[in-house]
Amino acid sequence: MNGNSYINDPTYEQCEIECVSPKLVYPLIGKVINTSESEHVAEMFDVLSDPTRLRILHALSLSGELCVCDLSFLVEMSQSAVSHQLRNLRTAGVVSRRKKGRTAYYALEDQQVTELLRERINCQIKAK
Repeated sequence: MNGNSYINDPTYEQCEIECVSPKLVYPLIGKVINTSESEHVAEMFDVLSDPTRLRILHALSLSGELCVCDLSFLVEMSQSAVSHQLRNLRTAGVVSRRKKGRTAYYALEDQQVTELLRERINCQIKAK
């Protein structure tokens, strides 16, 4: 079976001509995100797709650094629930943790996430 078996699928849409718009396509060759990069970006969007995590990230983007207790108060959730979300965010590399004694402080690790949050949330607020 060849690698393009989907071509025989009657629902598969295929152009009749190999390249319809060479003037549009040729400048893009080598510029489209590769599979590995797209998987990384997709994982980032997956992390950002949860409303609770977004609220936590937004709070961090406004403050710079907060402990679990403060975040719990701000997002009106239990410390346990916030800790769970922070663990996911840390694993994804979105937040970092700094410990001082028994208290852990969290901060945004990814500047692009900070900029994205500020831009999108400011757009939402202005639209209201």
